Parts: sequence; structure tokens; C-alpha cells
Amino acid sequence: MESDYIKESLRIKGFLDELLANKESSEVEFKSAKGGFPGSFWETYSSFANTDGGVVIFGVREKHGIFSVDPLNEAIVTDFKKKFSDLQHDREKVSLPLLTDKDVVSEAYGDGYILAFFIPRATRDQRPVYVGLDPMTGTYRRDHEGDYRCEPSTVSQMFADRKNSEVLQEARILPNYSWDDIDLTSFRQYRTLFTNLTPSHPWVVLEDLELMKKLGGYRKDRVSGEEGFTLAGLLMFGKTEAITDVACLPDFMLDYRDIPQDTSKTRWIDRVYPDGTWECNLFQFYRRVLPKLHAFLPKPFVLKGDERQEDTPTHEAVREAFINLCVHASYSRSPRLVVEKRPDGIVMRNPGTLLISVPQYYEGGHSECRNPSLQKMFGLIGRSDKAGSGVDKILEGWKYAKWRRPYINEKSHPDVVELYLPLESLVSDSTIAELKSIFGNNIIELPHNEIIILSMATTEDEVSNASLQNAINLHPSDLSKLLRKMCNDGMLVASGFGRGTTYRLNRVNVASSNLASSDLASSNLASSDVASSKKRSRATDEENVMSMIREACRHQWLLAKDISRKIGRHPTHTRTIIKKMLDRGELKQEFPNQPTHPAQRYHTV
Repeated sequence: MESDYIKESLRIKGFLDELLANKESSEVEFKSAKGGFPGSFWETYSSFANTDGGVVIFGVREKHGIFSVDPLNEAIVTDFKKKFSDLQHDREKVSLPLLTDKDVVSEAYGDGYILAFFIPRATRDQRPVYVGLDPMTGTYRRDHEGDYRCEPSTVSQMFADRKNSEVLQEARILPNYSWDDIDLTSFRQYRTLFTNLTPSHPWVVLEDLELMKKLGGYRKDRVSGEEGFTLAGLLMFGKTEAITDVACLPDFMLDYRDIPQDTSKTRWIDRVYPDGTWECNLFQFYRRVLPKLHAFLPKPFVLKGDERQEDTPTHEAVREAFINLCVHASYSRSPRLVVEKRPDGIVMRNPGTLLISVPQYYEGGHSECRNPSLQKMFGLIGRSDKAGSGVDKILEGWKYAKWRRPYINEKSHPDVVELYLPLESLVSDSTIAELKSIFGNNIIELPHNEIIILSMATTEDEVSNASLQNAINLHPSDLSKLLRKMCNDGMLVASGFGRGTTYRLNRVNVASSNLASSDLASSNLASSDVASSKKRSRATDEENVMSMIREACRHQWLLAKDISRKIGRHPTHTRTIIKKMLDRGELKQEFPNQPTHPAQRYHTV
């Protein structure tokens, strides 16, 4: 939750008006509070803290689905601030105080005040944050429907994810497991790769058992004296039947699918899953799937010295993302790891939740790993970023390929983390040609982020801060500053206010000092060839968007806003394309007799 951004924006009257127009979301909730301090506040407090943070605003009422400001007087605001402070530190009310004075903000509005509580995402060691004294019944999380009470198994996983947890899940010793349960071929292949990469490493001369101990695949409990193979050792090197035994992980599943454009005849072109032809462990999954993902990536002719360099930053990004899938997964329950190669992108899905917030994920450098032994195993063969999550490598690899920015998504019921790596180019040759025709040839000298913004504004007609966040690695407030700069430079024209602000290309006034060139004036006279190229470019982009929507809705019903978020396009642009697809019979509505139904969802025909 971008609380700092919202705090900054809250001081603009139009921001609240925009929130009211959009109603509540997964990160904003309104409460009237005219009847006293709302008791339901603490459930929301817990849910925001255990999810991705959020803001609760007192002084807004709802009637028949319509939200309106019902401001509080100064005395009530003062009373609520004191009451909140007292209750937050009451252990019988809530498990942990998270807010400071600066997180509780009152603002004048009309003839009174609104009161906002900015609740941060709790850290890994602080979760679960729960109401009352019993975490199993008082822990909440947030989804698009609002607050929901967590299942005991989810709460248990939060406790297990704490750094100070007595024993990590992956370090669990498996009783009565032996070398008979280890696939020796996998272990030997790993050992050979390790030795070839680091022949001088002191561990290469160790006996098998000693090496397994160093890797974290075998350990001795210093308290109980119990020793044996760990869950990490079995996951990396185990035989299929040993891993899926009831004593280990009976629901363990590794699945790779290459999904075609047209799934009406076949659901996949290629698949790697436990079919009995290979030992289904992480090392073998890695050896089989990663080359398939690398095979379709472009290999430009790049020389390093006298040798052709085929391992590009994009290849490194895919490798890092794949390893993240394995080392950050929660293997406590329903451990199903899925990789899908789609025409529009790569999807990697693992069980569990993020140990850091989404903004921290994109920042990179935050070293929070659920399975450090697995991370060590991959790291020793040069296949894992030891410093952090490797997100920087993933983002840089996609930037290198000029593809749309990867994005991460947390889902609940069950808890799943999904990484989407789009294979859609942000800057096509036709788009650059159109931009040159408008702004002149010097357009290509602009910074990378500005070119991306202009390119998206060209293909989508209009963009917003929200739609650009899937393409540009900037904090929302920094992105807002950049957009304002581009408006001041004459490249963009803004309309709307607050979060509803949209931006279009300034096709008239382009006399920007940043773009000044001798041919700028003449370049504004678009030829018929340029106009024709523009029409073809937009038609191609429209078909690409339709393809993404078809894939997004192929296996599930989705709201228009969820489709927009999933494909990384502006909601207005997405709705326009959805209407065209409905007219063409490519999509169907969940409520066909009520086209404007507020819960209308769409599915591929």
C-alpha cells in the first residue's frame, strides 16, 4: 500500500472526491463513525496489516451503495484519536500496535473533518496481527470483497514464516528416510555441475553425506539428537515416490505447460509433469524446464571479446525468476509449482505469500527467503541471487528486451504468488516512427522511461499513473512528478484530477525545449504514409490486446478492472476492447441480460 503517496494526495480536496467515485477498494475503506468508534475497525486493522497495508477513512457514509462525506466535528476527532491510541496498546483488543501519531491524519473537509488511519503492512516477524487474544480466530486478511477471517492453517503458516521460528519448514527432519529415497543421478549431476563451476571450492572433495550436510539436505537436531535428511534435501534431490509419500508432501506437484494460441484443439503443445519418465524433484524440474523457456527468447548477435554471447540479460531474468519460484515457495501445504509459457507471456505460480510488500519487491535488494537451504543449493551452481530476491535482474532483463514490465500478484483462497513476465514489446518500430513524425527525430534521445510513456500513450490513446506502474519501475509519486514534467515539456496533455488523471499525447503543441530540432516544425505535417502506418500500428496493438484478454479470461471469469490490471492496460482502453470482443462474439458476459450489472464478469467463448 502506497501510504506515503496517499498521504501526500489526501491534502488535495479532489483526491477524496475521486475515492468516493471509485468507492472502496482493497486498500481503502470508508466508515461513517457518527455512532461512535466503529468496532469493525479492528478487523480491517488486522486485514490491512496482514495483507499489503491500507487506509481507513472516518467521516464517510454509505446509503444504497452511494458514498458521501459526512464530516466529523473537532471534538469527535480528538476523542477518536485518543481512543485509538489507548485501544491500539490494549493487548486484549489487538496483538500489536503498528501506527504512530504521524499515521493518524485529520483533514478539514467542508464544515468538519475527516480522519484517516494509514495502516502499514506488518513485517514478516510481526505477522499475524490479530484481534483479541486468539490468533486462530482473530486473524484477518484483505481481498477485493473486503476483510475475511483466516483459516487456522494460514495463521500457522504466518507463524512458521517468522525469522525466529524454531525450525524452518525446509529444515524439518524426515524420520526413516535414507539414501534409498535420494535420486543419486540427480545428486551426481548436481555435484558435477558444482565441481565444474568452482573446482577450487573446498566442498568438492567432501564425501556425499558431508556435502549433503553442507547443503542443508541432511542435519542433526542439537536438542533431540535426531538426525536425517531434511525436506530441502528431498525437494532438491529426492525420488518422486519419496517426496509424495504421506510422511513428506503427498500433494507435491511440479507442472510446466506450453499453451498454444488456440486451445480449442489442444490444451498444451508441450508439458513437463510427474508422468513417470523422470524423478520429480526441483533439480530435475529446473534442468528440463529452463531450456524450454530459454529456447524462444531472442538471441541477438552480441560479441564478448571474440565469442558470441547468447546468454543475454533476458535469459538471466528468466533463470532468476524460475529459481525464485522454487526457493520462495511455501511447501507446508498444497505445494503445487506451475510454470506456463503462453503466447503473450510466461506465468510462474507458487504457493504462499510474499514475505515483503509489493513495493519492496520492486525495489529489490530485500533478502527475505523462506527456504535458505534451497537458495544455497541453487546459489552454489551459480543459479541464484544471494544478495536478495533477484528482482533487479528480472526487471533489467525485461527492460533489455524492451518488453512490458513484469508484475507480481498475490492471490488468496488459497494463498498463491503469481509472477507474470509479458512478452509484449513496449516500443515497436512503427510506434517510434509515429513519435518521430510528431516530435521530431530527437525523440529517441529521451530517457528510457519517457519513451515508454510516450509509446504507451501512442498505442493506448491515454494512460494513467496506475496503468503505467506495470511498465515503469518508479514509485507512484515519482511517476506523477515525471508525468507532470512531460506535460510541462509539451509532450503530454492531462485531463481529470487525482487518481482519475489521464494523459494523452500532445499532438499540437510540441514546441518543447527538450525536443527542439531543425526538423521539428515540418515533422508535424503528417503524410498519408504516416497516417496509414499509424492505423496499422493501432490495429496490430488492438489485436494484441484482444489476444491477452482471451488468454486472461480463458479459464476464469474476470471483472473488467481485473482484466485491465492483468494485461496492464488503462481501464477505459480495456473496456473499449471488451465491447468490440463482445460484438464479435469472442467474449461472453456472466449476466448477459444485465450488461451494466456492477458485478459483470467476462469469459472467453
